[in-house]
Amino acid sequence: MRSTVFVSNGMKWKTMMLWSFVLIAVLVLIAVLVSTIMYAKYWPADPGVDRKDEYLAYFHETYADSRRAFLASVAGLKKDHAGLERGKLIVPSQLDVDLTIDWCYLPAKDTTDKLLILNSGLHGIEGFTGSAMQCMFIDEFLIEGPRNDMGFLFLHALNPFGFKYRRKVTENNVDLNRNCMEGGSYHISNDGYRELADFLMPGGAASTKDLRNRFFHLTSIYKIVRESMGVLRQAALQGQYDFPLGFYYGGKEFEPQIDSLSLILERYMNQYQTVLNVDLHTAYGERGKLHLFIDKPEDNRVEESIGRIFPGVAVDWGDSEDFYTINGQYIEWAGSLKKEGLYIPMLFEFGTMDSQKTFGALKSIQIMILENQGYHYGYSSEKEEEKIKGDFSEMYYPTSPLWRTKVMEEALAMMQLMMQQYEVFRL
Repeated sequence: MRSTVFVSNGMKWKTMMLWSFVLIAVLVLIAVLVSTIMYAKYWPADPGVDRKDEYLAYFHETYADSRRAFLASVAGLKKDHAGLERGKLIVPSQLDVDLTIDWCYLPAKDTTDKLLILNSGLHGIEGFTGSAMQCMFIDEFLIEGPRNDMGFLFLHALNPFGFKYRRKVTENNVDLNRNCMEGGSYHISNDGYRELADFLMPGGAASTKDLRNRFFHLTSIYKIVRESMGVLRQAALQGQYDFPLGFYYGGKEFEPQIDSLSLILERYMNQYQTVLNVDLHTAYGERGKLHLFIDKPEDNRVEESIGRIFPGVAVDWGDSEDFYTINGQYIEWAGSLKKEGLYIPMLFEFGTMDSQKTFGALKSIQIMILENQGYHYGYSSEKEEEKIKGDFSEMYYPTSPLWRTKVMEEALAMMQLMMQQYEVFRL
């Protein structure tokens, strides 16, 4: 009798265990399906602002139209600004004979105390927004005439190839913000990128519908659990010098425009005691929000000066867990060209993807992978090409009028603060 009870209890226990495993499997499957649907539909919500057409008028949809708008803004200054200089740098290309960096220099009226540099288009496609902000700056701050003790240097479309063809990189697949290595050393190894090379650089025609991309978030989350989001972000975004067909490739030598830009920068920066260099970017961070980024400077005077020029503004010094460090930054390299005085770098980044959140960060990396894969290996169909290129363009240059309105509002407010504080800035 006792044996029968034991057998009965044993069968019940096995049945309960079986149903527990079935329940867990069903719950896991539901979680996978729900997360996959949520990730596939993920796109950050637009900021809650009212559309302002006066801001939207600054935005254009082609490199040529953006360039014309910038040149028109500069032409409108010429009659009021004695000593204004302008020019262009032709970027050599095997594909296009009309790739131009345009520049404009406005000297200070009375002294050579301070110079403000405003750059756009270092990351090609990001130049659409940067160009709009340069034109707005000219209208808001310079249309009435020159400043007594502040000069201005505008550098428009530092990467005209990427700007024109809606890529982030140059014709040589080089990221200019990983290319400016002081001393010309391009032998830095990104071990994390190398370990994740198969994940970050898949071969074959790009398709959002293959299993790898349908479940991209699951593979990524597995890697995050093994390491961390910071490790994955650092490996993917730091920059690398070993894979010429990979993204964030820094090259093996200066890209052609860097030597030309060095002549312009040296010529004008070294006339001034203090230089504030602002580089305009899009993509990283909260959608529609302006983030200020710069690696923590070794010179305490630079950090203190940033605090005086941007009082009360949160600056990410590159030491938070959500930030990532990079090599070969353009804005830091530019500072090496200033022989004396104070050089203050600052990067304005206007967020698009809520990349401070997990899905936003993963979607950003996936879009980068797909665009790079499609460019080098083609697309599985015309529809897939349209989808992948469209997502890439939206990540760096959103079509949303609300996003465009918000970033212009944020830019203008920060520029007003910057100008007020920099005008009275003294060493």
